[in-house]
Amino acid sequence: MAVTLEVVHRIEDGSRSVTVPVARAGSVPLSSRGEVWKPARHPSQRSIATWWWAATTGRHVGCRSTNVLAVAMLLDFNPSVTEFAAWSAKIKWRARGRERSVVPDFFVRTDQGATLVVACPPASGPSPRWQRQQQVLRQACEEAGWELGMPRIPEPMALANLRWVARYRHPRCSDREVEQALKAAFHTPRALEEGVRATGLPRLSTLPRLYHLLWRQELSMEWNRAMGPDSVIRTSGRMPSAMRRPLERDAA
Repeated sequence: MAVTLEVVHRIEDGSRSVTVPVARAGSVPLSSRGEVWKPARHPSQRSIATWWWAATTGRHVGCRSTNVLAVAMLLDFNPSVTEFAAWSAKIKWRARGRERSVVPDFFVRTDQGATLVVACPPASGPSPRWQRQQQVLRQACEEAGWELGMPRIPEPMALANLRWVARYRHPRCSDREVEQALKAAFHTPRALEEGVRATGLPRLSTLPRLYHLLWRQELSMEWNRAMGPDSVIRTSGRMPSAMRRPLERDAA
């Protein structure tokens, strides 16, 4: 059943929050607004709230659990994502005489101009409460012109490899001359250690640049195999589908 929805969000300078009908919120760039909510951790909860520094925006985004942190990493890795923010809007409505609300994990802006709303399911799996919130978010998306995005997580080994590479996502790990040497060395696919030696550059200072190129997807590897000295590195290659497309557009 449709309900009357309102959206709470920060104004552009972040000084205060405003409440607007959800249809009007469609023109607000929520993928760049500040937080309207932060999780309060209870001693009985095992999940943690943490922050992800996004190379895409140069800003931190909040994550209410390590599972959500993995989604933030995948969004940051995806070149079609131009901007994303956490907890930047609260969607509220009334049901059975009480005010209800849901705070999506992320608002995501793509290079096609679409805005995706992401609410990650609990680690234990979709709960009845989460499913009810998804119905509300579907209505909000219809009224605001957004799309609902369902997170897709790659296999554990691919995720572990990406976590390692993500340590080197910061621009300070970039070095143009070293990167050119690495691209030349791996123009023909070869083992990681062999290619690094072929550059003739110091190994310890070259490896971070290699991982940075993997993060920027200017080099590729077999993501579903453990990364090591014998990993085959190439200038292009196949990637697990959940890494290529971390969000499934909701068709319901």
